[in-house]
Amino acid sequence: MKSDKILSKPLCIGFLVCAFVYGLVLPFLWGNDPASELGTLSLLCEDRKGWFWLWGILTSGSLILNTQYMYKSYKIKNKWFDAMCALGFISMCLIALTLGHSIEDWNQKRLAHWIATGVFIVFTMAPIALFFIAYRKRFEHFNILAVCTFIILGTFVVIFATVGKSALMEMVPIALMEVFMFVVNFTTLVKKKEKEKVEV
Repeated sequence: MKSDKILSKPLCIGFLVCAFVYGLVLPFLWGNDPASELGTLSLLCEDRKGWFWLWGILTSGSLILNTQYMYKSYKIKNKWFDAMCALGFISMCLIALTLGHSIEDWNQKRLAHWIATGVFIVFTMAPIALFFIAYRKRFEHFNILAVCTFIILGTFVVIFATVGKSALMEMVPIALMEVFMFVVNFTTLVKKKEKEKVEV
């Protein structure tokens, strides 16, 4: 299996665009209010699991593909980052498998759902943020890109603090990350250039 075929530019962009559009449309279907506490994708899709699985595969898959494409673009191979990407996808599957839990109490299924959600967030963002941090001395602009990643992650907290638990916590940060990955991978705004070594 050749990575060049899997990590092709058209596939990565196509996956990213589909995930972006679907992620912004799904929370509004069936008269759902994304700003409502009961408007989260988990509740919206508890009886429409196929729709959630599609969202999860597109969302996690597009970000993992584009994270791997980014590594390839910078000619970096790191097994720990690859493992984190895999854990991110596995945790998304666990989120989908724990749909349909009661929200009246902290039952085992609900607890597993929340833990899987937390793991998904961590292992989706970490392979990106840690990449910029780990190689910040080698590539230009990596400090800025790392800060941008943490700002996007911070939108989870901002939305929760201002709006509360809602689908907006799922929509906005993920959409921002998808746009961010597109900019990093497929525009000239981010130069894939190593820093010049200064001889003393």
